Amino acid sequence: MPADFPPDLGPRGSRLWQEMTASASLTPAHSVLLEEACRLADRLDWLNSIVLRWMSPVNGDDEDSEPKSADIQGLLAESRQQATALRGLVAEIRQSSKGSAAPGGKPAAKAGGAGVADLSARIAARRGKAKG
Repeated sequence: MPADFPPDLGPRGSRLWQEMTASASLTPAHSVLLEEACRLADRLDWLNSIVLRWMSPVNGDDEDSEPKSADIQGLLAESRQQATALRGLVAEIRQSSKGSAAPGGKPAAKAGGAGVADLSARIAARRGKAKG
């Protein structure tokens, strides 16, 4: 594994890291975003394991092991928020890697990229043309 591979990732986070870094080279900022996305993926697995344990028909005789409705609702809400955050991070990383270079190594601005940096470059170029 590459030297920059985060050592504390679980199985799902490790898989996400490997797949994302194999398909694109990332800027240092996007590497940080990817690391956080990997942690979110692992956290989602952990939250899912709690939900599955609570839903299991095999529970201890202890009444305290039964989840309360508010507990499970809070856990499900947190899972949804974490999933939304993960989707956003992965989308940002993919958008930037697609927008950074077009096939054949052409810059994205010439290839019609849709990233935030590409949009900023196009706005600046138009402003420059309008002034000149």
